[in-house]
Amino acid sequence: GKYDDWLHRCCEAMHHRMLKREDLSLPSFPNGIVFLPDMLVAIVALHNYSKLYEGKYADTVSLWLDKAQREWLHRDSGLLLALRTPKRKGGIRGSYSALSCYYLTLIDSAFAEKQYNKMKSVFLRSNPIIALREYRGRSPLFRFDHDAGPIIFGLSPSGTAFAIGSATYFGDWKLRKRLLSTA
Repeated sequence: GKYDDWLHRCCEAMHHRMLKREDLSLPSFPNGIVFLPDMLVAIVALHNYSKLYEGKYADTVSLWLDKAQREWLHRDSGLLLALRTPKRKGGIRGSYSALSCYYLTLIDSAFAEKQYNKMKSVFLRSNPIIALREYRGRSPLFRFDHDAGPIIFGLSPSGTAFAIGSATYFGDWKLRKRLLSTA
């Protein structure tokens, strides 16, 4: 329809720019930082495009997903990293893990399910309320995080909300109901 030309041009530009980079990822900012949930938005777009246009860009989506599973998983938890910089790999966060898991449900159900189960084991807190923690290993009482928003008693309202999508996708109705009650 009206925006088909824009869709073709945007997907072609992302695809072309990704292939020019050794890591297949487009920086989120000029300083070279790649937020992996941001990159997953581009991967979802190319995946959806490939479903509409005879698999065009499907190979690039597969290459990126393979690289993510080989190189961008947190060493201890197995969760997809929150970010990468040109000099180092970043850690993991509840909101980023939940958002990445949701995007993965749109392109790779098996990878998404592994991430979902790992996210629950690392970030899910169930006493006295059920919610996702934002940070692993520390729980500030009150803090405003520039990416995740308010952190209340160590809990991430944004991560909790993002996790509802994956709980719905995987039919985890008991957890979904409890997350909705918290929200």
